[in-house]
Amino acid sequence: MVLSIYVGKRTNSRGKVELSLRFRHGKIDRQAATNLWIHPGWIGQEEYVSSRGRLARRYVLKLPEDYGGGGLTPADTREFRAAAESLQRMMAYIEDAFCIARRRVTGADWLAETIAKFHADELPRLEMERTDVLGLIDTYMEHTSGVDSSESREDAYRLMRRSLARFELYRRLKSPHFRLFAGRMDEGMLRAIERFMRREHLIVKRNPTVAQGPGLDGRTRPKGQNTVNDRMKLLKAVMSWAVKTRRISVNPFDSFVRCRNVYGTPVYLTLEERRKVERHDFSDNPRMALQRDIFVFQCCVGCRVSDLMELTVSNIINGELNYVAKKTRDGHPVTIKVPLNRTARDILERYADPDRRTLFPEVYSRMGYNRIIKDILKCAGITRKVVVIDPLTRQSVCRHIYEVASSHMARRTFIGNIYKKFKDQGLVSELSGHSPGSNAFARYREIDTDMKREMVDSID
Repeated sequence: MVLSIYVGKRTNSRGKVELSLRFRHGKIDRQAATNLWIHPGWIGQEEYVSSRGRLARRYVLKLPEDYGGGGLTPADTREFRAAAESLQRMMAYIEDAFCIARRRVTGADWLAETIAKFHADELPRLEMERTDVLGLIDTYMEHTSGVDSSESREDAYRLMRRSLARFELYRRLKSPHFRLFAGRMDEGMLRAIERFMRREHLIVKRNPTVAQGPGLDGRTRPKGQNTVNDRMKLLKAVMSWAVKTRRISVNPFDSFVRCRNVYGTPVYLTLEERRKVERHDFSDNPRMALQRDIFVFQCCVGCRVSDLMELTVSNIINGELNYVAKKTRDGHPVTIKVPLNRTARDILERYADPDRRTLFPEVYSRMGYNRIIKDILKCAGITRKVVVIDPLTRQSVCRHIYEVASSHMARRTFIGNIYKKFKDQGLVSELSGHSPGSNAFARYREIDTDMKREMVDSID
């Protein structure tokens, strides 16, 4: 069997010509239009030797770079490749259909009917290719977000979506018709998105229109590689879900290798520093005193700030704090039980109110809580210098501990001090909610000078 390409004489409104196919096998000779349109400059001829040993010429599709490629845009190249790939799939489809028919004599309309069936079978795949990424993220959040989803999770996906929306607008500055389709994403597109995220703050500054529109405004700060990695990880979760739910056929992350996250040794307060914060007089600033007590309470129970904000009096049972961590609630929910020490009990008694459901009297924002923690430590004189990894440069830098403080430092303070005293990851994990063998927990296992001394003294 032989399939040959022919070119129509008419052009459409965009100056493109329609391809047709001629099918020959024995006495069967059929020709039909393909409904595939392509720029006439991308069609050439080549010489070949026929089955009868004669020199002949035939039409072939020329890749833009082989044909001269002058003035081609990336959109033109993608369009050409899409048409060429579609033509190859069509020719394979026709050959398979003929073989399935056991090479019986076909009717006059067989080729045209087979091409029509090919296009009908292609529609689901084309719809997958044309799945809008931004719409896919919205659908993913709608299907996976429950009433108890954490605010931090919603914020993380919202920021990732905003970056992708800005990326799409940025690409449209050069290619006005560009759209980010999930089914057409590949490793190259993912690399382009990753590069954009690293330079997003600079691009927005040079091209303000990229950040104009619903959901696109807001401050854009420089992002380190860890932040970019985390956002790409969220996009990967969306794509994996889309494949499982058959919204797209291929996950572009299958061939994409992300950079590894880099973390320094966790920085936390010593028990002496925590007690110094407890004893500091904030009587002239009742709001700061309240936030200080909340922070110290968190240092005593080790929960994440997303869980801290939802704690109520019903979470206190027989002198223990009982809660299910929001981070693992949808995966393997486990009730974490943390006995309250004297400091935690005193703080709860200080703010006890039978008419209030929440543990503490004020509702605070996560970012506001982080800012005031820095002020609290600075006022309390916690100014020890520590070495941390700069998130932008990934280089070691020296900072005052209050400068790098946040709500998560309370969790690190809880874990770090308990592990330092008991050196048992299993027991500490039960209090912190880390899974056994957790990579995250491994970063807390800092062997400090005292532990080194104990180890050396043990073999004296």
